[in-house]
Amino acid sequence: MNGANIIAHLEKYFPLHLQMSWDKCGVQCGNVDRKINKVMVALNADVTSLQKAIDNDCQMLVTHHPFWLEEVNNLNTNNHHGKFMELAFKNDILVYSLHTCLDRGQNGISMNDWLINALDVTDVKCYDELEVGKIATLKQPCLTSELVDRVKKVYNVPVRLAGKEKLIKTVAICGGSGSDDLQQLVNRVDAYITGDSKHRHAKYALDHDIVLIDVPHHLEVIMEDKLVEILNELDIEAISAKSQDYFKYY
Repeated sequence: MNGANIIAHLEKYFPLHLQMSWDKCGVQCGNVDRKINKVMVALNADVTSLQKAIDNDCQMLVTHHPFWLEEVNNLNTNNHHGKFMELAFKNDILVYSLHTCLDRGQNGISMNDWLINALDVTDVKCYDELEVGKIATLKQPCLTSELVDRVKKVYNVPVRLAGKEKLIKTVAICGGSGSDDLQQLVNRVDAYITGDSKHRHAKYALDHDIVLIDVPHHLEVIMEDKLVEILNELDIEAISAKSQDYFKYY
């Protein structure tokens, strides 16, 4: 099986036409015709993930965040961008990224479908026209503090909270940087789970009586095991990089 076969399989679930206009999904580097026996799935296209792929004898690295999404001014091998490309080409690694194709997904298979369904919900829908964020009803309503505990346990992440103790029946989620969606969710849900929130988002949540649960961007690491399952539908071996959060929490 070659890289093109694997890419075609992934794009059945996450076609490239789903990516946002600003995104850089698809092949980041490498030869799509090369034979692939083993694939590593990682959250980030960085040197750490690439080295893990090499160390584990993988010929392909599939990531959520693309390499080319960052501003790359040169490929000097003394910096991390150049080092990444040097490692990829020297070791003949095909690198492919899904990002907003995976965020949007289709037929109930997407980053935010995986995230919200982990909370034991029903009636999952998109909350915006971009079909990224999800909204749902908890099967069992709970208090704010109970939802916070559930989020910490289910996703294994630390959280920040802006909001009062109240009964939570409906929730919305957007993995990554979704805090600017807060305004459109007022009077639609009791609680919103997202990341990269700022001081102004916390104030807005308190002012408008919506519970804001801020989680690390690393929450999206859920995609590693989910994509491994999808890739294991093929006659190849797929493994998770078990990526670590860039942040340390004290």
